[in-house]
Amino acid sequence: MDRKTAVLKVLREIELDTDYRAIDTKGIEPDVQGWGDQDEIFDYVFRHWSPQVVFEVGTWKGASAIRMADIQRTYGIDGLVLCVDTWLGSNESLWRVPENRRMLMLKDGFPTMYRQFVANVVATGHVDRIRHLPMTSAAAAELLGLFELTADAIYIDAGHQEHEVYADMRDYWPLVKPGGVFFGDDYSASWPGAVRAVNRFAAETGLKLRGTDWKWMFVKPE
Repeated sequence: MDRKTAVLKVLREIELDTDYRAIDTKGIEPDVQGWGDQDEIFDYVFRHWSPQVVFEVGTWKGASAIRMADIQRTYGIDGLVLCVDTWLGSNESLWRVPENRRMLMLKDGFPTMYRQFVANVVATGHVDRIRHLPMTSAAAAELLGLFELTADAIYIDAGHQEHEVYADMRDYWPLVKPGGVFFGDDYSASWPGAVRAVNRFAAETGLKLRGTDWKWMFVKPE
């Protein structure tokens, strides 16, 4: 069984094989706003490693997931991007700053951003290529591990504090297949905690740190 088939089998088992086209997104216009989703690293990863299954940890409106699904489609990869997110807001600025808070689409005192994500996936034609795990990154890592699911590439972009980024790197590294790619966002002066976490991971593993101005990347030894 290949990795994509294995992931889809688990999603059916836990009742997350949702048809996004059946979800009510009436009144929600496509809005694929994100940060860094056009970075060259995405094309680089898919051009050199052709990952079939990607776990994305931190999704927001789905911009980077959609970018990766677009590239898979362009390269003819029969792939899957599994998005891990609570859609509740990953840092305090999403709640404290009024402009950001509006993006959470609060209804009855609770975020409904997930519906925006779904609307974007439907609008971009990726209902069969993008799936979701609506849970914390730690819970999802444990679940994926229990089902012995691994990915060809894992993209980390959830919490931004040092302890959050390091915890996600620690939890998801075992889920990267040998020879696979482990990469992520926010490696910049704007997020010093993320930089410290990535540097710590590099020092502890002895792996070569690669990337771009904003992204970091490691390749897992075979």
